[in-house]
Amino acid sequence: MAHPDVACGVPSGEAIDQHRWIVFQDESGTALTSVVGRTWGKRGQTPVIQLNGSRRGRDNMTAFLAYRAGEPPRLYAWAKTGDGYTKDDFPLLLTMLHARLDGPVTLIWDNYSSHTSHLVRDWTRQQPWLKVVPLPPYAPELNPVELLWKIVKDRIANRAFRSIQELADADDAALSTIKKNATLLIGFLAGTRLPLPEVLSSA
Repeated sequence: MAHPDVACGVPSGEAIDQHRWIVFQDESGTALTSVVGRTWGKRGQTPVIQLNGSRRGRDNMTAFLAYRAGEPPRLYAWAKTGDGYTKDDFPLLLTMLHARLDGPVTLIWDNYSSHTSHLVRDWTRQQPWLKVVPLPPYAPELNPVELLWKIVKDRIANRAFRSIQELADADDAALSTIKKNATLLIGFLAGTRLPLPEVLSSA
């Protein structure tokens, strides 16, 4: 069920037109400690995964799911190892996103401290092509990018990565495959049950 507070926050009507992109954003990461998931095994023999002993390696990802009436949905993702994305990264990321979409954007994201920092807020207010809509607090079920992360982590589950580069390559391969599947990208949005019928029917 859609969150009751989102009806006024998520753009509809005038915001959804032939020019404006509706974009959802979120961050996530994977680690060398691996993702463990359910799998098949012989009766009485529990599968064992030999994991890398390092706890330092981490691949940090940020993704933007973009929807516009009359066009297939798009996925843009960036990744870096080590530290996660901070307030200093988002002006550049959003500038690159705008260059790729080449149109006005309504950005929907959560209240992560880097999103709400003075630096990012001041920068976004100065961009005539950009409108920012915050998601309600503690409502990850309203963000289709959360469903994207689940698929990415399912694809790399139960694997022992020998290096951070091998992990990053696996994340990139998973994202590249998902990016080509327009039906799956629409399914992420449908999974939120947000009131955006114009985007779903036209994508």
